[in-house]
Amino acid sequence: MEGTFRLQRQTSRWARFAQVTVRAVAAAESGVRVGPDVAADDQSGRAEACDGAWYALSRLPADARGIVVSVVAIVTAPADTGPGDVKFAAAHAVWAALGRQPAQLPWLGEDGNPVFP
Repeated sequence: MEGTFRLQRQTSRWARFAQVTVRAVAAAESGVRVGPDVAADDQSGRAEACDGAWYALSRLPADARGIVVSVVAIVTAPADTGPGDVKFAAAHAVWAALGRQPAQLPWLGEDGNPVFP
């Protein structure tokens, strides 16, 4: 299963952008990995993608947690991608791939900043 999510928001003060694509497969134990050929501007983008995927998996019911997520693409914009943007996009990409969402989703604050409950 594959899922992509694009965070794209313009506020009066900031622009926010990140796009993440993941593949999810059933497995005995949950896991997250980033492919070696996944381009990201820096290591923080790769780390945020992993954090977002783990966040998404941890918010699902126990019967949906035997999933291995592979991050296959990360797209950022140097001027418009801020802290938490890739994590937010990765979490939503996982939920899109699985066709399931938790009861409470993360949201974007007034300035477009990601908020994780």
